[in-house]
Amino acid sequence: MPRPTTRAAVGLVPKVVLLLVAALMLGACAVGPSQRPPVATRVDDPMIPVPAPETALPGPPPSLLPPLLPAPAAPAGFTDCTSEIRTSMGAAALGGRDLRFGCQSVPVGGRGGGSSRAEVGVLQVTVGPVPPGGPVAVAVVGDAGGPTGSERAVRLAASAPAPMLAGTALYGVDLRGTGNSEPVDCITPSTREALVDSDPLAADPVALAPLRETATTAARTCTQVLENALTDYRTGVDAEDLEEVRITLGVDRLHVVAVGDGAGVLAAWARRYPASVGRTVLDGVADPTTTFSQRARERAAAAREALTAFSSDCTARPDCPLGPDPAGVVAGILMNVRAAPLTGADGRRVTDGTVTRALVTGLAEPSRWPGLATAIASAGQGDPAGVLGLLAPLEVDGGGFDAGVLMTCNDTVERPTPDQVATDAERARAADPLFGAYFAHDALLCGSWPVPTEAPEVGPAAGPPSLVVGTRGDPVTPLAGSERVTTQLGSATLVTWLGAGHGAYPATPCIRDAVGGYLRDGVLPQAGTVCPP
Repeated sequence: MPRPTTRAAVGLVPKVVLLLVAALMLGACAVGPSQRPPVATRVDDPMIPVPAPETALPGPPPSLLPPLLPAPAAPAGFTDCTSEIRTSMGAAALGGRDLRFGCQSVPVGGRGGGSSRAEVGVLQVTVGPVPPGGPVAVAVVGDAGGPTGSERAVRLAASAPAPMLAGTALYGVDLRGTGNSEPVDCITPSTREALVDSDPLAADPVALAPLRETATTAARTCTQVLENALTDYRTGVDAEDLEEVRITLGVDRLHVVAVGDGAGVLAAWARRYPASVGRTVLDGVADPTTTFSQRARERAAAAREALTAFSSDCTARPDCPLGPDPAGVVAGILMNVRAAPLTGADGRRVTDGTVTRALVTGLAEPSRWPGLATAIASAGQGDPAGVLGLLAPLEVDGGGFDAGVLMTCNDTVERPTPDQVATDAERARAADPLFGAYFAHDALLCGSWPVPTEAPEVGPAAGPPSLVVGTRGDPVTPLAGSERVTTQLGSATLVTWLGAGHGAYPATPCIRDAVGGYLRDGVLPQAGTVCPP
């Protein structure tokens, strides 16, 4: 990956070329209006030209971003695990590329990050030959309750543009409790199923009582299993872990691409360790100061946007199993399953809550929309196997469900009462009958968990400016939260994608150009950049 050109080495003609290249890179994106400086002064008649400067005109300012330098030495401690990863993921998931893998568990917890020591799994992914000077290290951090950092790293290596990956090694960092980082397993399978299958339309204290009791059971068992380590599964501790990963990789500044929960960790790390920060991309980041009620409304609106995009995607295919009105058919199937729950092969009672959870989970992954359409349609025909198959990776022991609940509850000081949740759910359901109450229920999950003593981290980051990418139809981390975090960070630049799904990069050419230009060339997109779906 080329080192950014310095100001001193740039002559007048190359400066013009660089400006033209930057303009072309942003050509696929829509931006706000600009103002050009005047080039001459006119006082009545005639035109008075601007006097020629005594010295050469100044060139563009030097990049505010640190250079892309290879690690001083190959990071030690990685064991080749190429054959194992290739076998477990399959050739299709690798995009036909020659990906090679190294695995390591990094001991963490010695920097005041939580009350317990732990190990964080890091997956090294390289594409093709490693350059003689060593690769540029780019960490990838994912979600607690969704695709992990290692999964995201493999996806990027399989799908990102080749020039973006040239000379780069991706390091997928799994948050505590997820993936290869000693997965947390403290909620029993039956309790997980009860939480997933709960009534998605409940909007009064009596109807919400089963969910509250199940959430209380989950909190009690996790407290018993984890003891003092219960509160270690949170953003602040993961930020300390990321700093220890940087030290292990042997780089002065770490470049990072992070999605969802990982983006929140990245923001916290950037605030705490500005001297360690390289080029950082926060793809779909939640505002830690948002209340449960506000975030529920924003997630419901984003889920509705995603459902509209999902419907358009389905009808654009010649074999859409949901017919000409997928959104309407989905609503009808949920109503039918609510009236007559289905039974899975293992005897599990599949409710409209189960199907709603599968729908929301699937909407976050546009690449899996064809399978989601088939699964929902099959449930409408009385076969819940597809729906349960979509949920199985999340519900399995160590699959991320427990870690997602822990991070949600450990990161907020809010503990709304059942009456407050019921009031919010009733209002939300009136505004959005499909998703409103469902997202309002998240507040009830944390009612019996210990209240954190640390306030959410906000305020500016003193290091290099970050790039924030927000997606209009992101049902996990809505665009409004990303907009607020951009303002909080101070020097960050926001790129908005009008598409749907959780995480935008590398979905479209506009997004690829914006993120690639920032990471590869050190060019921040113009403020207000908007990318089409």
